[in-house]
Amino acid sequence: MGLNRAHIALGGNLGDVKQTFIQARSELNAVGGVKLLKSSKLYRTRPVGPAGQPDYLNAVIEIETSIKPDTLLTLLHRIEDAHGRIRAEQWGARTLDLDILTYGDIQIDGEALTIPHLMISKRMFVLCPLCDVDSNWQHPLLKVTAEQMMNQLIASGEPPLPEGERW
Repeated sequence: MGLNRAHIALGGNLGDVKQTFIQARSELNAVGGVKLLKSSKLYRTRPVGPAGQPDYLNAVIEIETSIKPDTLLTLLHRIEDAHGRIRAEQWGARTLDLDILTYGDIQIDGEALTIPHLMISKRMFVLCPLCDVDSNWQHPLLKVTAEQMMNQLIASGEPPLPEGERW
């Protein structure tokens, strides 16, 4: 399969999320066939989903990997589980959520995995950190860059995220 660049979204709103992100990033980077290239800033965002949740922290990392997408997804789920991820309700509170946003120029439309991520163009909490690491990434179906998608969201009335922090 060769080497591919991939973007992984990190999200969480339970526990010490920043420390969980640092550990998850380190654990992923320690896997053979995965090399961390870049990390976005860390952004605090309002939850999408059930009411009464704490704010989320969101980030994106860019990796280079030789691991196939379905195997990478299994690996990400193992890391989530190791950090106490419980899948009780859709969009519910969580310690750690790891999503494959992109994987080279591969397109997958499966039951368990869709690449590019279906909601990539509609979520400021994904696009803003994605732009931190690769604003020129181009969506293979929409033929627009991450920065263009973010600007389209802003033009439609979605407020930009407040300045993020380094982690």
